Amino acid sequence: MMQYKNILFDLGGVLIDLDVKRSLDAFAKLVKAPAGVGKIPTSVSEMVTADGLLGGHTSELIDQYQIGAITTDQFIDAILTQCQPTTTRQQIIDAWYAMLLGVRKEKKELLHQLIAQGKQIYVLSNINDLHVEWTMDHCPELKQANRLFFSNEIGMSKPDPRCYELVLRETGIQPEETVYVDDLLPNIEAGKAFGLQCIHAVDDSWMETIRQLDNL
Repeated sequence: MMQYKNILFDLGGVLIDLDVKRSLDAFAKLVKAPAGVGKIPTSVSEMVTADGLLGGHTSELIDQYQIGAITTDQFIDAILTQCQPTTTRQQIIDAWYAMLLGVRKEKKELLHQLIAQGKQIYVLSNINDLHVEWTMDHCPELKQANRLFFSNEIGMSKPDPRCYELVLRETGIQPEETVYVDDLLPNIEAGKAFGLQCIHAVDDSWMETIRQLDNL
């Protein structure tokens, strides 16, 4: 890998730790009728799926929400139709947030080190309005990033090639000088097609890989 000047980060599963099962379990408690222990009835599981939460395009509702095609109110309204009559909007929001575990200290420290070293920090994330709000509250370090590309704002989601074209065009960064870190293989493959220097974040070892590149 050549000397790099820029890092393009994914958020969920890379900088932000996720546990999707927490959200699935929370929604399972809110639905109209149980379909067995720990299971979500079909009507809800079609809208909120584990694959959808992890970036797989198996949930039309999540896909629409993360490209900004529907509002947060519309997203909540759709889920409420399948929930117990006493379910509140805040309970839906809390269930949606449940998967987000936070940004660990070592990840925040790494961001500070990279910024102090003069690296250009960018983010390209499949995300939605509620998770953007949570992210900016819990990871203020991202406010120091050079540019944030959120799917709900740019109207498209990874691994759509147009996402990578947009990042390269609007930032002017060179792919051969840019490390791209993502936890999903389809996104990594899309990044490679544009010449980005990719790190597939299958576990936390990506942090050590980054450090070793510049002996941080």
